[in-house]
Amino acid sequence: MNNILRKRKKNKKRRIKQLIIISPIVLLCAFFLLFPNIGKVLVRNIFTGKTASGAMEGPYPVAYVFDGDTIAVLKDNKEVTVRMIGIDTPESVNRDQSKNTPEGLEASLWLHERLKGRQIYLEYDEQRIDRYGRDLAYVWLEDGKTLMEDELLMNGMAVTLPMEPNTRYSKHFADMEQQAKEEKAGFWGTGFFDQH
Repeated sequence: MNNILRKRKKNKKRRIKQLIIISPIVLLCAFFLLFPNIGKVLVRNIFTGKTASGAMEGPYPVAYVFDGDTIAVLKDNKEVTVRMIGIDTPESVNRDQSKNTPEGLEASLWLHERLKGRQIYLEYDEQRIDRYGRDLAYVWLEDGKTLMEDELLMNGMAVTLPMEPNTRYSKHFADMEQQAKEEKAGFWGTGFFDQH
């Protein structure tokens, strides 16, 4: 009888240990399934060695694309200009017309095609507003998997522009730019970025 009771206690302890091990894994999987956009950010932050600021908002409808790296979204029925962090595209709407380029217009139209009618999430870094009053953010599509800065860099439409203190993805962006350069994607293939 004592042996049976000991076995039952041992089995019960083993099941409790298994639950202690499995429960966090199940909860983590459920979190990633319920919040894929936040999960992707957390994973990316782990691999880039940065911690998430927790300042992710949205989704917001895209109201307008100004150029290849600046958009407007509707937040609380108000149009807010958003400058994408960490990248720079050729000029297309500069007040000094001599700085505008056909490549800038192409990048602007490309971004417009990708974002028209879409909703996006904004992920903030350390500094949220620039000196022009624009929101500074990383722009994620509503699928929570597509970072627009990545898309622009991979397609050779943008170069990196790391600016302190917003450098969460600087290393990652530099790797994306290098890959696009090696593959001669987009404007790397035309020599535009090499000349500017």
